[in-house]
Amino acid sequence: MQGSSILVVDDEPLNRVVMRASLTGCQVIEAENGRRALEVLEKTPVDLVLLDIMMPEMDGYEVCRRIKETPREGYLPVLLVSALGDQADRNRGLEAGADDFVGKPFDRRELLLRVTAFLRLREQDRVIRKQLADLARMQAAKDDLVALIVHDLRSPLSGVVAYLQLLQEEVTGRAANDVKMALQSADTALSRLEETLQVRLLEEGRLAVRREPVTLPAIVSETLASIEAMARRKGVALARTVEGEPVARLDGKLVRRSMENLLSNALKYTPSGGDVRLSVRARPAEVEIEVADRGPGIPDELKGSLFEKFGSVEVKRGGVRKGFGLGLYLVKLVAQGHGGEVSVEDRPGGGSVFRMILGGP
Repeated sequence: MQGSSILVVDDEPLNRVVMRASLTGCQVIEAENGRRALEVLEKTPVDLVLLDIMMPEMDGYEVCRRIKETPREGYLPVLLVSALGDQADRNRGLEAGADDFVGKPFDRRELLLRVTAFLRLREQDRVIRKQLADLARMQAAKDDLVALIVHDLRSPLSGVVAYLQLLQEEVTGRAANDVKMALQSADTALSRLEETLQVRLLEEGRLAVRREPVTLPAIVSETLASIEAMARRKGVALARTVEGEPVARLDGKLVRRSMENLLSNALKYTPSGGDVRLSVRARPAEVEIEVADRGPGIPDELKGSLFEKFGSVEVKRGGVRKGFGLGLYLVKLVAQGHGGEVSVEDRPGGGSVFRMILGGP
């Protein structure tokens, strides 16, 4: 409380003198009416306002309302000081935005305690806002570092992929298989880098959703072809369903990437002998994409956070633990970019159904 700046607003000079004497250790600024109080607040930083209600020209209710409606940095407590004690008067004060009331004649100790309590709240508000600002700066610094790493790694990794492709054409036998596996790993790493970059650009609004006519059966076939080898190797059957209009206006690249993420996730958890189904339904106002797996399912308490950043869920051997990834988060961002949403629910017979709804243009 020491050194805090308090604005005392009262049309009675004696009342202002008594309040000044009660607020020892504070810097007290006086205003004889509401108009003067608003002028002071425009030019002078204040930590708390003690505001009389019964004043000529502009009463305390109106002054309080204007104070609270004025945009300012941080929390500014306003305590109404008045002899009015009816509940209706207190309700008017609360409607105007008042934080508390001090009755007249006031007890000096009570006044000091109330003022101290609200100055403490103001200080807590200041600390919280500073912490949030520090966190925002740390997040920005982290994002900048990630972007720099992604940028610096993409070019050399692309070079590795290109050289492996050239080498694949020249070797045979076991060496050819080793090069093939190395190429797959390099492609996966490059894909993860691209995904990280896309997530950041979508978060910042710098990667615009570019809608154009997309042939749905074709994009479904292309997406399934990209994971068909993985499904065969694991012994998982792939099925597809495409219903409704064959063409929709979507960002084909982002939607295909989202479907690949959902299908890869489904294959990861579906055991050998199970099936993964991709269903696409085109309606007049939206496109619904579903990927159903035969995995162990998602606990109800984790379904709400599944699509959050680094909020993926892994279920192994009957236990549950959180993993770290951006795949499902990218799906959510793409859906939101299309004016849609994402969800997950249980699949009849076991497994999960991931649903992505894309709104119309």
